[in-house]
Amino acid sequence: MYQSPGPFLNRSRSGSFSRSLNGKHHGSPNPVFQTSMGSIRETGIIDKLMHSFGFITCCERNESIFFHFSQYSGSSTELVQGDEVEFEVGTDSRSGKLIARRVVRLPTGTVSFESISEERLLGKVDCEPRIMASGDHDGGKGSRGSKSYMDPGMGRIIYERSGEFFFVPYALTDVNDEREIHKGDEVSFYMAKNKRTGALRARLVRLVQPAKIETIQGVVKTLKDSFGFIERADMVKDVFFHYSELVKGSESDMVLGASVQFTIQNRQGKEVATQIKVLPMGSVVFDDVAQEELQGAVKQPVIRSFTHGRGKEPEPMPGQIIYQTDTGGITTLPYTDKDQVGGYTMLSGDIVHFSIATDRRNGENRATDVQLYRLIEDQKEESHRETGIIAALRDGFGFIRCAQRDARMFFHFNEVIDIDHKLAQHDEVEFSVQNDYTNERLHAVRIRVLPQGSVQIESVSQEFLQGTIEEELSGECVRNKPSPFKIQHDGDHGTIRYVDPSGEPDTVNFYWTSELLQFGDQVEFRLATRTYDGLVYAVDIHVTQRAKDIRFRGFIATLKDSFGFIESEEHDCELFFPFSSCNKYCNPRELEVMDEVEYCIVRKNSKLAADEIRKLPRGTILTEQVKPGSFEGVVLRPMKSSDNPMDYEGAIKASSPPDSGRSSPFPQELPYSITSITDHRISLQEGDQVQFQVGIGVQGGSLRAVNITSRREFTRGRIENVKGQYGFITYTSEGRSENVFFHMNSLAGSSEFSDLKAGDEVEFLLTFSQKAQKNSAIHVKKLSASVRPERLLRKPTTPSALAPVAVIRQPKGPDGTKGFAVTNSDGADTQ
Repeated sequence: MYQSPGPFLNRSRSGSFSRSLNGKHHGSPNPVFQTSMGSIRETGIIDKLMHSFGFITCCERNESIFFHFSQYSGSSTELVQGDEVEFEVGTDSRSGKLIARRVVRLPTGTVSFESISEERLLGKVDCEPRIMASGDHDGGKGSRGSKSYMDPGMGRIIYERSGEFFFVPYALTDVNDEREIHKGDEVSFYMAKNKRTGALRARLVRLVQPAKIETIQGVVKTLKDSFGFIERADMVKDVFFHYSELVKGSESDMVLGASVQFTIQNRQGKEVATQIKVLPMGSVVFDDVAQEELQGAVKQPVIRSFTHGRGKEPEPMPGQIIYQTDTGGITTLPYTDKDQVGGYTMLSGDIVHFSIATDRRNGENRATDVQLYRLIEDQKEESHRETGIIAALRDGFGFIRCAQRDARMFFHFNEVIDIDHKLAQHDEVEFSVQNDYTNERLHAVRIRVLPQGSVQIESVSQEFLQGTIEEELSGECVRNKPSPFKIQHDGDHGTIRYVDPSGEPDTVNFYWTSELLQFGDQVEFRLATRTYDGLVYAVDIHVTQRAKDIRFRGFIATLKDSFGFIESEEHDCELFFPFSSCNKYCNPRELEVMDEVEYCIVRKNSKLAADEIRKLPRGTILTEQVKPGSFEGVVLRPMKSSDNPMDYEGAIKASSPPDSGRSSPFPQELPYSITSITDHRISLQEGDQVQFQVGIGVQGGSLRAVNITSRREFTRGRIENVKGQYGFITYTSEGRSENVFFHMNSLAGSSEFSDLKAGDEVEFLLTFSQKAQKNSAIHVKKLSASVRPERLLRKPTTPSALAPVAVIRQPKGPDGTKGFAVTNSDGADTQ
């Protein structure tokens, strides 16, 4: 309680004096007195001044009363807020409220809100003040002094009176001593009573005898930027400390887990460690640890909470270990995160080794030196542990490239079970995956380092396959095998065409090679499958035969000015070749259509082409065996009817199937190519009537149309004009006049291009160009001498050659004159 009934309070009597805060007496009489006229006068302080009136805070009553400037004996301009005054209390006749009359200004220091005891009292500090009490800077004269006694931040002194103990509050401003006063110190003080409220308070507090300082030991539990916490050795409790309290020279030794010695002081209502001295590491021991190592299972793991910087992190909740005692009983022991060797996550069911520790402070037992012996996952038939490779390391955390999933898994260093291992990039590890509930992402926990070569990112087939390079690597040749993690499905790659073990044709990509691979190279390789996404690619590629060493044969199908085309020996495709690819082995100007050649295949500008062309003697390539007899047919599909290079051959439908001499029926459609046509200059069109024979392939016995002759009729026309090596022919088609182009190489065998002149009558065959999508004339043959085209004939101009004409009337102008009168710019008329 705050109030004492003791006789130490100042008794109010006429002529007595009150004690000020500095221990001296005021020279004025008691503020509450009666004048010689019998009226009661009081004291107070001017609280507020307006234009012609003000308010006075009374010392003897807990209120402010009104006064008018007319009640002041002097000039109202002399008054200022805070002046100490004496006045009589009267009643306003109109409102009935109290008012001050006959106001007199007093010297400063005359008025006091408190009465002070005459003698000093002795007591002991029970609680130190935390903050300065409000309203006490003026020595107890503030208008709100009463509230300071209720301030929870104030300290208190305990004292004894007549065998009873009482508490009295005090603030830092009440201390009248240069020395610091702390909890337990013996002090002396004056007792002050507030005249308005009657509340008690200690004033002019002085130190009499400091309390005996107790030295305590502990261990540093937490360290922050400028403060921390120490776990006390005398009780199960932590105490706050600031770095400024370290004894000089101990700053560098202040680390987590350091043993320290310190004293306790109360500041701001809280205990803090002061005069901190660092002791040798391990000097402070809390527990007695048994030497026997036991084995048990985790019943409840330590639960850690993470705030990620958003507020204070709570203490981890203790875990529990269950084990069997020597007597056969089952016992459960608690353990904390500090009792665990390593900061990795434990799960219920993990087998651990531990020792029993007895706390010297309270005698309780717990498990300590807890080490993971066998994971719960290893005790199950199907383990959900994953493997990977350390991809990146940062300050306290890193990332694992998973082998079972396409992801980089985050992890903390404290999740490594082997605490003595120093992690390095490319370490192979095994781990479990948990969901981090604070930010809803997966992270790796319970990480165990594996021997190098344990993690398989790709599985490689044992047998080698044979294939052909179909696409080369577009970039520079990669000599070193990259990490399987760096292989991008849509990255730079080449392609190998091969036949799988089941006999089906297939392709596979390759992303690196130890040697330069070119299109057409024959290679052997193995298939690799990436574990986490199933990507299949070729590895261990070796060339068995270079493409240039593989020779193909075919026929010259087309010749142009500087290039040509070769039809393959199988007649299923044609290849472009420039004349420059012939210079090494033959003269391209000596080549003719249907010549047999030998060549290799290369890729130029992403297209296939023939190279290193060598002319072969005629008859080197075995042609089809031609069956006797000719047949009629119609072109069902012309050659190169689509952009697909596989649709090179055309097809002829036989009107009546001939006898093939085989047991199988003759097919209605027979393929043909440029080498099948007798006149290779003719481009057969869909619907053309043809005559052909049937050839049987030497290898495989396949049937195809050969010796094809077009039954297309000749068309007659006249030479329109001749220019250089080409010209144009005019002919009539379906009643319309048409022009068609022809080249000097398109003439019939006996015709000479130099003999053709404009107007010559010729016959020719029309052929359609798939590339130009236009008709052209071939087999042009001159029939008769030149006849001048009608458009170039001179028209008859003599009267005899004209038809008779009769004049009906002479021409007249619109004005009746001959002709028209035209006015020139100079105004002259012309007729």
